Parts: sequence; structure tokens; C-alpha cells
Amino acid sequence: MWRTVCRKWKDVIDGCPSLWSKIVLGSGTKHVKPQLENSKAAPLHLEILSLNDVYEDDHVVQLLADSAYRWRSVLLFEYPGEIIRRLGSSPSTLEILNIHVTQIPEGCRFFNLIRPNLRKLTLVKSTIPYNFDPTLGLEELHFSDVREYRKDGIRHYLSVHTFHRFLQANPNLHVLELYGSVYPSQSNHALQSINLPKLENVVMHAPDAFHLFRAEHCVAVRFLAGYLVERPPPSAWTTPGHILKRVERMKISVTSGCLRVTAVTGPYKVEVTLDDMYGDWEHLLCSILEDFLDEAEKDTSISARVELGLFADKPPGRDFDVGLEILKLLQTPVWDPSSGEKRWRIPNLGTISMLDPGLPYHHLLAFVQARSTYNCMQPASPITGIFIRSSEWDDDGEDVLNEVMACTG
Repeated sequence: MWRTVCRKWKDVIDGCPSLWSKIVLGSGTKHVKPQLENSKAAPLHLEILSLNDVYEDDHVVQLLADSAYRWRSVLLFEYPGEIIRRLGSSPSTLEILNIHVTQIPEGCRFFNLIRPNLRKLTLVKSTIPYNFDPTLGLEELHFSDVREYRKDGIRHYLSVHTFHRFLQANPNLHVLELYGSVYPSQSNHALQSINLPKLENVVMHAPDAFHLFRAEHCVAVRFLAGYLVERPPPSAWTTPGHILKRVERMKISVTSGCLRVTAVTGPYKVEVTLDDMYGDWEHLLCSILEDFLDEAEKDTSISARVELGLFADKPPGRDFDVGLEILKLLQTPVWDPSSGEKRWRIPNLGTISMLDPGLPYHHLLAFVQARSTYNCMQPASPITGIFIRSSEWDDDGEDVLNEVMACTG
């Protein structure tokens, strides 16, 4: 449109290669040749939304194949098999590849050609073959609802073993995202955790993959899981545990069937949300929280100021009370292997919040007294508030700490 304003504008636009470097294929092909010519030697950004029109023009197919040495980024909504077959030179400058709603064929040579310089790979609602060779040298890996064909030809969720192979092949990842389910196996927990020393940001929606890696220098972690029925291995919490040692404040919130741990301090962010635990969720939740704290405080205690929210309802007819069990967990010292002395979990626990009517005061009193008098290598900070709230999100609860401390039985 701007080229039609005047001759001068047309000359300026025609003389700027970068303005012609994004080529979108999806409706017609008349623009392809002039864009390739006007972009001159500039890196190309190719978006293939549909190939119906392209395959009707053999000349355009060849032009696109011949320009592969300039491809910098490619977005695919359809696998460009004919273009790949005609490649005369390797797309060695390709750094970013996004594949959406596409089936990658078995024996695909495209990935062998682009492997040397590819830095970012995104697969969304796409399917890979069972013998797919992971690309090497990636800095960013983004998977969303990825499937794979097994040897028997059945299309299934991406397997834990396949995702593990991707991590093994790319130890220098900076960003890692996995949305959607992964298919576990009986040997799932036996897979060795991969060290990713350069990983900074991670988002995981698949609890069966939480334990597959560890990242000591990670800045932001977001672990989310729904419909949890099994206790993840303790190593699942290694990476968020590293970050929690750098934050100043954190929250632990327990509701019926759900555990949330959140913390934000400057660039450091942790969000672990485990929703909709099934079956005997009370015991499962408590055991996961114990594993989480043990792993996070393996070498040293978390120094962050902690807010604890106990908002789970006690199911009728059941003796197990999640809130009381968590208090027992936190008022029982653990052995510190490095010093051989006892220490507190989360020694800087500051406040406890509960739904009305809350836990019995004599249990709360016993908890406060235990943490304030027990002889440990590191004293616990005093509890500064015990709040009764109308909901988990209520910020104006009533502080009953004085009433608790005045309780006589």
C-alpha cells in the first residue's frame, strides 16, 4: 500500500531488502518472485500456512527451494515435502523452526539439513515418528501437545523416553517448555536426570517429566499438573528448590486436592501448582510436600519468609486432617547431614492462615511452642500471625495468635 503513495516512497521501500524478507504462503503465489528479488541477500522469514497454491506453480516451488540458503526462520502449518526434496543447498542459516498441526514423516531429511545452526524449535499439535532423531545444539525447546507414532503405528502421547532423548541431545538449553501430557513407562523413574547448566526459564505441564532434568542456575520455574494420582520422585523438585534458596518470600497454600508453592523476588520466580489430586489425596499431598521440602532444603534451609495457608476441608467420615498433618511435619525437626544436628524445615515460617473455624487452638499452641523451644542448630523465627479467613483469597482475616497463646487446653 505504501508503495503507491509516490515514486519516492516506492523507491525507498523497493530499496530496503528487510521489508521484503517475510514471505507468507497461503493465498496465491504472485508475490513470491518479487519478494525474493527485492529482499536481495537478506535473511528470509518463511511462513507456510498452506501449500495448495504453491504446488500448482512449479516455478515458485523451485524458487523457494533455491532460496533455502537464506532461510532464517520458518513457520510450518504443512510439511513442505516437495520443496524439501528439491533443496539444492542446505538451509544452514536456519535458526528458528516452528511446526504447527503437522505430521513429520519418517526418515525426514529436513532435520538433518538444518541441524548445525538451529537454535529454537517449536512443535505444536504435531506428530513425530518413533525413530525421530532429536536436533542438536538447541537453546530453546517448546513442545505443546506433541504426539508420536509408536513402532506399531499407533499415534500416542509423546513418550517420557523420547522427551528425555531431546534433553540429552541439547544440554545447553536456555528455555524449555512442555505443555500437554507425556506417556510414562514402568522405567520412568529410572531415567537419569539431565544436567542443564544454562537453563534459565522452564514451564512444565507434565508431572511425569518434572524429574528428567536439573538446572542449578534457573531463574524462573513453572510446574503445573492436574489429575495427579502418583507421587513424583523427590528429584522432581530439585530445580524449583534451587530457586527457593534465592527468594525472600514464599507462599505454601493447601486446598482440597491441591498444593501450591509460589515465590517471586526480582527475576526469580517459582510456581508449583498440583491440582485435582485423586484417590487418597490427603496422604499424597502431604507426602509430596515432605518430598518437596526435603529436596529444596537438602543442602541448606530455605531462608525466605514463608506464609502458610491451610485451606483444605476435612472430608466427612475421615480421621486424617491435612492441616494437622502439615503442622506435625513442620514441628518435627530433621537431621542435617552436613552438621549431624537437628534443624527446622522452613525456619522462617511467619504466618499461618486457615478457613473459619480453623484448627483447634490447642494444636496451634503446641505447634508454636514446639518451634520456639526445641533445641536445634538454627532457631525458628517466631510465628507473627495466625489468621482466620473467609476464603483462600481473603486478605482481611482475623488474627487469633493472642487467643491461641492464651489457650489452656
